[in-house]
Amino acid sequence: MIEYLPDTNVFSKIFKGDKAVTQYVANLEPVIDTTIFIECLQGSKSNQEKRIVKKVLDNFPLLPITPRTSERARKLIDKYSNTHGLLLADALIAATALENDLTVLTYNVGDFQFIADLKWQKPTI
Repeated sequence: MIEYLPDTNVFSKIFKGDKAVTQYVANLEPVIDTTIFIECLQGSKSNQEKRIVKKVLDNFPLLPITPRTSERARKLIDKYSNTHGLLLADALIAATALENDLTVLTYNVGDFQFIADLKWQKPTI
């Protein structure tokens, strides 16, 4: 059963060749969302890197941004952007996790820990 949504910072470690993180994530059978896919592409420094990123990410089920996800992200931004500095990408990731009952897997727990009802976990590696 799919329960995890790895944040972009987790994939950054995978793209840098961290075998422990790669194995940890592979054992979870996670999904990704459109925002994470786009952020990973955006972080690529060349077309060759983009091809590598796409090849890795294509191995994960991809959840699209739905109207419900968009609405939830809008509400999260309204509630948390001024008080906690919530940014658009993190709001979309959190909204995807909330809409699909997923746990966000992240090294940046401060980006998510204040969101009510959101499940998050720092990788234990």
